[in-house]
Amino acid sequence: MKKEEIRNFVEKVVNEKVELLLNRIDAFQSNVFRDIEKLKELDELTQFTLPKEFGAGDEDADGAADVLTLNEYVKKISTASTQLLLIGGIIEGINRFCDRAALFLLRDDKLVGWRGKGFTGESGQISDEELKRIFFSLSADTVLKSVIETKKSYAGDPLHKPDDFLIYNRLGGGKPKRILVLPFFVKGKPQAVIYADSLSGSPIKSKPIEILATVGELSLDLLPIRQKLLAKIKTQEFVEDSEVEHKIYEPADEMEKTSAPLRENDPERYARVIINDIILYNKKVVEDGIKNRNLYDVLKETLLQAKELFLRRSSDLRYFEEQMVNVLAKGDRAALKGYKFEVLK
Repeated sequence: MKKEEIRNFVEKVVNEKVELLLNRIDAFQSNVFRDIEKLKELDELTQFTLPKEFGAGDEDADGAADVLTLNEYVKKISTASTQLLLIGGIIEGINRFCDRAALFLLRDDKLVGWRGKGFTGESGQISDEELKRIFFSLSADTVLKSVIETKKSYAGDPLHKPDDFLIYNRLGGGKPKRILVLPFFVKGKPQAVIYADSLSGSPIKSKPIEILATVGELSLDLLPIRQKLLAKIKTQEFVEDSEVEHKIYEPADEMEKTSAPLRENDPERYARVIINDIILYNKKVVEDGIKNRNLYDVLKETLLQAKELFLRRSSDLRYFEEQMVNVLAKGDRAALKGYKFEVLK
């Protein structure tokens, strides 16, 4: 089965699920908050069956087992709630079909190591963590550069371009037997390179790897839609719980004075709702961001979207910025280095 047929199948599945999602949103648009429970039933959005021939071929003697593995990681990738989990699922899944797998992100004039799996740190090779410190300049004539420029994948001998020896020197472990390198597209443009190799001489199973890469591309494009939907569901749950608690413990005469919904007249609580959503869906990222004091860098897009969401209800950014420091960063303002505070000084 050709790569184009694989892509067509994946696009067909994703388009069907997008259409299902859009139809559901339209059906409940007028009363989405009242009927929010019905939007939780998202299981059918990720249910499908892969054709058996996707896992079988000359290079795959155990197609049935590979289809099960492929199915597992396709679902893991397509249901990821954050970019880090999504990329992690792609590389982890690809590593099931080769010895080592890595993703190099295109940044300005170089390709920077972003995620690796299978790099053991033994026999002269680097570790998965050390891969994040590896980069390759686009001035070097490597297969990585070639794949970005031609927008076409390469499979075969590891010495495809004159400067390919730079790759294996930095990755360590000696020259691999075979390699597979694919461009990774984000919104139709090559923004990264996926690298897979075989050190032992075992075959690289290219079909499953290409499927996982394609699913990853499409899922990454759809991730903002999924995040907004999940955030809306969770935010409403939190607000409803807060309202119930507020009504239980607030004196009756005070309740009578409050006619507007809680989420509209309490910017502090609304800011807390938004920040708690971020923590809920990015727990590991938040923990690492506080530890490394780069919380704003790793959550920049999410925090800016959260800020925009808050400003739709309240113009007093003091509450939002206070919750960012006190709740998200656990009081460590330095962890939000890079964020331009407008109220807190």
